[in-house]
Amino acid sequence: KSPSGSRRQRRGGARREAESAALSASACRAGLLAPESSLSSMSLGEFFEMLKAGSMDFVGQKRAFDLQNRVIWAAGIVGFIYGFIQQKFLYTFYFIFGATIFACVVCLPSWPLWNRNPIEWLEPKDEESEEQQPAEEKKKPSGKKKKQ
Repeated sequence: KSPSGSRRQRRGGARREAESAALSASACRAGLLAPESSLSSMSLGEFFEMLKAGSMDFVGQKRAFDLQNRVIWAAGIVGFIYGFIQQKFLYTFYFIFGATIFACVVCLPSWPLWNRNPIEWLEPKDEESEEQQPAEEKKKPSGKKKKQ
């Protein structure tokens, strides 16, 4: 090998490591990986990028759904009582509309609050090993001996 070939390999390896680090950093910002640092050390651009990525775990989805329902129902009940006292149904609508807007702002974006239990997915199996397993099973004897 020539010395220039080994330099190319080193540059390619460094480039792959840099790309891998950038990919893991973007996955971390997207909420796909557990963050290495706290939210307070995140820049504003990284924070908006994380919100735009939209990752939310299953527990966070359930909590957001429950919060949305509770807020809207509570506002509807309070609004109905207030509207009944004031003799204006429009006040009930205002309460429900305000609660819906509040729930949309709190529950729809993927705030870090909704991604506290990220899922660790299993690594995919290699296609080669899946193709070899049935072939190996056919070669194995059944273990039963024929009676003569």
